Amino acid sequence: MHMKRSTLILGTLALLTLGSCKKDFLDIRPQQSVFTSDVFSSLSTARAAVNGLYSQMQSYSYYGRDAHVIPEILSDNATRSIKSGNRYTGMNTLTHAATDANVGRMWDQIYRTVINANAIIDNEEKLRNVVAPLELPELTQLVGEAYAVRALAYFDLAKFFSRPLKFTADGSHLCVPLVLKQPTTVGELTYPARNTAAEVYAQIDRDLTAALERLPQNGNVIVSGAENANWFRVRLNRWSALGLKTRVAIYKEDWTTAAATATEVINSGRYTLYPFASMVQDFRTPGNAEAMFEVVNNTNDNPGTDGLAYLSSQQGYGELLATRQSMNRQTGTTASTFRGLYDAYSASDVRRQFIPLGNRNSVGGEINVPLAQKYVNISTYQENLKIIRFAEMYLSRAEANARLALQNADAAALTSSVADLNLLRNRRDTATVSRPLNVALSGTPPAGSISLPAYLDTMMLERRREFALEGQRLFDLNRTRTNFVKISTAGSATSRLIQYDVAPTSFFNRTILPIPNGELAVNPNLLQNPGF
Repeated sequence: MHMKRSTLILGTLALLTLGSCKKDFLDIRPQQSVFTSDVFSSLSTARAAVNGLYSQMQSYSYYGRDAHVIPEILSDNATRSIKSGNRYTGMNTLTHAATDANVGRMWDQIYRTVINANAIIDNEEKLRNVVAPLELPELTQLVGEAYAVRALAYFDLAKFFSRPLKFTADGSHLCVPLVLKQPTTVGELTYPARNTAAEVYAQIDRDLTAALERLPQNGNVIVSGAENANWFRVRLNRWSALGLKTRVAIYKEDWTTAAATATEVINSGRYTLYPFASMVQDFRTPGNAEAMFEVVNNTNDNPGTDGLAYLSSQQGYGELLATRQSMNRQTGTTASTFRGLYDAYSASDVRRQFIPLGNRNSVGGEINVPLAQKYVNISTYQENLKIIRFAEMYLSRAEANARLALQNADAAALTSSVADLNLLRNRRDTATVSRPLNVALSGTPPAGSISLPAYLDTMMLERRREFALEGQRLFDLNRTRTNFVKISTAGSATSRLIQYDVAPTSFFNRTILPIPNGELAVNPNLLQNPGF
């Protein structure tokens, strides 16, 4: 959905029109427009509003494309082909600026989602007073979904536009503005400043708590007054909200919470890991057994040629490529530091099939490079976009327990961690069945074992393999402060070395996004990120 550049100043009046469940319902621009509560007059209007939230996330400026691509193309996982349009030009060389159109559109789209969620949350009490008693359970769930969506949106804003929570000891560094209330009069309009990371993450926690209080405890989804299993994986419910809480806890380094919430999801019995033999096909199947939360694409409602599949497919634009060792044509430190995504997999790892070697389908394009093929359906576009998968619960619990083992010399936590990681590895690479990991808690590892610090490196490598091209790599590098090399335009330009343990460079500064220039121009209370 295309939109004019807009701002987060709390400004203009909006005329809202109800239009069943169309995408344009509650399509408020991120100006935090003055809102009329008359829109919310029945359960059907609340249903339409929540449907609108999920449509907002489908935009190519959010989960429809950019939220998957930007964290990969700014990392060591992906690059843009030498035969490309003008997409991600600055990001591919770590020279992007505050005028970058992708940056402005993403900021707008995520705040648009926040503001629509605010409207639902703000009208909870009004709706409780107008719906019938038998409709209250569904209404309560709808408001819970709005809280969960707002938590996800602010978490995404924090990851893209700010440093991780632990970047400063107390989280006092700047994050993004918290806009939590919908103005109902012109006198309530303000110019919001950026809140601290600590404040934003505290709000995310509060929203997740509010969501879990309202979502049905059995994890089911009520649709039109009845529980409907067809919506279980495409609407936020108790289990996917707990999955989001797990991810947030990992980023906060709250290892105890991460282990506990991941365990709750695993023990629910609602999800299973992909079998080795069918992983590639299962991943591409909407509503598959591992899907915890997906954004829906169908033949009538999808980003089309603006979407992730079209950017990836060699029958589409084909501009997004994965990386391999031979694509880094530089020498010295960058050559020794770089590790290509393709080379991260063994030949027997089923996940390597998502990035097969091939030729760019364009005259003068790359030869024998890893093609990005996690999303490839450009005929019907019926590939749902994966936001939370069950595999993440095992990897998160494994990481949380490993870090607890390191902190507390906890042998039991380490044993649990290794069991989780071995389970996932065996599902993805059958050759690992005969090569289980053995980890020493302390001291010199005996033969056939590795140290706990080396095991944590293995853990992060496994996350890279599992979530490749799914929009998590850059954030894992940022939160763990792992040095990496970004190659640009399939290795035809100078590689960029990003180091987290030295004085910040212009390349380091660009491992997050700038505050869009359009926002700064109209809001004097906003400050720019360093280096932009």
